[in-house]
Amino acid sequence: MNPRITSIENLIASDPGGRNIFGLVVADQLRLAAQSLRLARRVGIVSGFFIPEANAPETDGPPGAKAVGDALTLSGIPVDYITDHRNAPLFRALGIEPLLEPDDYLDRASPTHLISIERAGRAADGRYRNMRGADITATTAPLDELFLEAARRGLTTIGIGDGGNEIGMGRVFAQTLTAIPHGKEIACTVATDFCIAAGVSNWGAYGLAGTLSVLAGRDLLISAPQCVADIERIVQAGGAVDGVTHRHEATVDGLELNATIRMLESIRRQITPSPLESGRPLLVGILGYGQTGRAASALLGHHGHRVRISDLGRVTLEPGLVVDGVETGGHSIEFFQGCDLVVASPGIREDSRIRDDLHRRGIPVMSELEAAYQLCPYPLIAVTGTIGKRTTVELMQRLFASAGCELTIGGNKGEPLSALLLARRDPPVSPVVKGGGGKLIALAVSSFQLETVVYFRPHIAVLLNVDEAHLDRHRSLAEYVRIKSRVFMNHRPDDVLILPFDDERLRGLARKHHGRTLFISRTQEMDRGAWIRSDRLFVNIDGHIEEVAEFKAALCPFPEDLLAAVLVIRLCNQRVAL
Repeated sequence: MNPRITSIENLIASDPGGRNIFGLVVADQLRLAAQSLRLARRVGIVSGFFIPEANAPETDGPPGAKAVGDALTLSGIPVDYITDHRNAPLFRALGIEPLLEPDDYLDRASPTHLISIERAGRAADGRYRNMRGADITATTAPLDELFLEAARRGLTTIGIGDGGNEIGMGRVFAQTLTAIPHGKEIACTVATDFCIAAGVSNWGAYGLAGTLSVLAGRDLLISAPQCVADIERIVQAGGAVDGVTHRHEATVDGLELNATIRMLESIRRQITPSPLESGRPLLVGILGYGQTGRAASALLGHHGHRVRISDLGRVTLEPGLVVDGVETGGHSIEFFQGCDLVVASPGIREDSRIRDDLHRRGIPVMSELEAAYQLCPYPLIAVTGTIGKRTTVELMQRLFASAGCELTIGGNKGEPLSALLLARRDPPVSPVVKGGGGKLIALAVSSFQLETVVYFRPHIAVLLNVDEAHLDRHRSLAEYVRIKSRVFMNHRPDDVLILPFDDERLRGLARKHHGRTLFISRTQEMDRGAWIRSDRLFVNIDGHIEEVAEFKAALCPFPEDLLAAVLVIRLCNQRVAL
């Protein structure tokens, strides 16, 4: 797996509609679809979803179709756009003359691939329905017949959707849709070879274009200004409506354009090198001069970069810090003009106006954790969860100390990674620690910090638990889990993930992990991991069951914290002394 593509796959599963999109993502479909497209000789792209209640086509679909088509065209692959007469005005507004319901397309054009983006497909009874269960057969041309015929001929097909009623989606959504109203009725039965589930279908298309960019080694993704112009054009000149609100406005699925730009630029961060890799001195904006902002400023200054600081309150500079400028009383985009990148405090929401302005100007934004990681020579352990992450890293530190080794800890509610790095002067070691943990750093990591990580890759990642916290920011528990999962999205086969087996919401994340997964359980023996049985603590890492110690429940109200800490110390080849 390519970690950049894994990250894009995670990003496009962002779930504004609360449909548990991340739980429905089939791992690796994005990469496999893009790799297949690189071998294409000609591609037909089908899109367009008509809203009978509004008597107009919707804004989701055609802009994404154009983004994928542009990426393929830049790669030298001919593209045809296919729709019906009700959706044709949107393509014409984009400067595209589509093919309208071409029955002979496969014979005449001889495409090797077909892609569907937000196009309704037939359900089990042969009818077409929207997400509300309404029958839209009368206004939906049967373009899914192209995909059925393509399958018979052995052509490659790709489906992108966000609701379960689109071509290709039934393959992923069928079981889950039975739990929602009209689920059985709307589930599309037309399968595709590759199925890309996204929170918004346009986002899935941008993700596919971004993945083609990763594979090509160059940016094939539509620019933010062009993206905005395309959506505005199909509303103004094509008569499109928002598919959720049914209003003639430049929004997609009830989301303002800023949400689309955030997604587009987040994908772009995965396909363009980090400015910190350039090797030249940078001008870095610091958005929020709290604990993380101060630490990041000091670390960046230590590495020869200039910083420009913006904060809502007064700014008192740390001794010896030389800055390029200071802004107080608020944040303005003008202040950050000329910055190579901006490091943002975790407290500044991803959907804040200043971050939206930075995305529109194409200025990369990253967290302190991400910036420090890119300057970090040490292997990391990262612990995340709603509760217990700080307790767990402190337990690890005590266990390492009892084994005669030092473990540096920090992160959320502790010293930021930037501050820990400034305090370290010893040489790094390889991630596989033999005989000592003195060079390791363990971090408690919050969901706020994980929202925007790109390269962050701890050698050992621990996800303890999730609860209904921070939903004012993350919108749903499923979205919260997706963000937490970013702690391991860059893992390689030699990296380790520790998950709680007793929580079925998190247990299934093992299927999305590309490294080695171990489980912890307070109820049953694990094939690989740590567990409690008859007040004894057991570990099995490499097929050998080891009885570690007596478990004293009174001293540890949350056994998962201790089980995770014990697993980590054994993974680092240290003895356990409780």
